[in-house]
Amino acid sequence: MKVVIMTKLNTEGSMGLRRGSFLISDYEFKKNPDWYIGIKAYEWTQQQIAEYGGRKTEIIQVTWNEENDNTEVVKSIYPIMSEDDLPF
Repeated sequence: MKVVIMTKLNTEGSMGLRRGSFLISDYEFKKNPDWYIGIKAYEWTQQQIAEYGGRKTEIIQVTWNEENDNTEVVKSIYPIMSEDDLPF
């Protein structure tokens, strides 16, 4: 299945809009579409932030297939950090 994800980001006062087409698993999509697409959109926004050189970036809006708003789901996702076994 193919979905179109659109992101609006504010990078230090400069607004940016991007659209991308992504192939996704039908099985995962049927289980929980908003969450699964939210993860794809989160990964994509992280790539965009890296392209901006890590400057302060705010997620304004994330939609998929131009009608489903997924902004709050993407904002709620954060990376899970594993506990290190460092001696200090």
